[in-house]
Amino acid sequence: MSILQEYEETRAILGKDMYDAISKYLDKVSPPQRYDDYMKELDKYKELKGQHYIDKLEELKKKHGVILLSDVLNKYEEWEKYEKWYYEDYKKLSAEILSAWVSDYDDIRYNAILYRNNKPVANIIGDCYYPAWKDELNNLPKFKKLVYGGYERFLKLPKASKCSSLLQEIYDTVCESDNSMCYITDEDWKELYADRYTEKDIERLKQEVKKYKLDKYITFDEDEYKILGYGDLEMCLNDDRKINKEKDYER
Repeated sequence: MSILQEYEETRAILGKDMYDAISKYLDKVSPPQRYDDYMKELDKYKELKGQHYIDKLEELKKKHGVILLSDVLNKYEEWEKYEKWYYEDYKKLSAEILSAWVSDYDDIRYNAILYRNNKPVANIIGDCYYPAWKDELNNLPKFKKLVYGGYERFLKLPKASKCSSLLQEIYDTVCESDNSMCYITDEDWKELYADRYTEKDIERLKQEVKKYKLDKYITFDEDEYKILGYGDLEMCLNDDRKINKEKDYER
């Protein structure tokens, strides 16, 4: 595969906008004049071969403060810098991590508020499966990289404020319960819900479950339960009802 083909493949993976914005980032961190000076001096060492050439290339990059496309794509620390610039400076998006905890499912979850142009647009719960991060639960800014990686997906989540009252209540129960579940038996429905909801509300809930693809997280007539809400439901909505620092799911 040629270098051009590799870059085209990378562009397809990252997405056109994120890949093409790298050139704007490089102009910022490596102004053209600085790059020209680097290339002129590097040309003096074109007779070098192999590792000697690579060592000289790296030396001159440091000397002239130059970052290349290959650095951004292949070096973890440079990609992190670019990703932060892309979301916060270029796209005007940012995130505030409110809390992080180990869930009942033994993954790590975090509650974050997402911003666009400094205005809050989403309150989400995400997850990750990095066991070592269980020692990083107090290092909340670290979780921003996870938010950035799923930013567009988070923004597309259904808004809780647009959901039915019954779905909102099931979602809140899952988020707030000690076992991250919502159990509603027929008896529970009669005692706790029937005075506020009707069978039409259940039908609407079923339509929402289908519309938002929540069938893995909300089930009906399973075993002795009229409705069951599972823990992963908390990651399926943008809880835009209370977008502020005080909304914090303590675990």
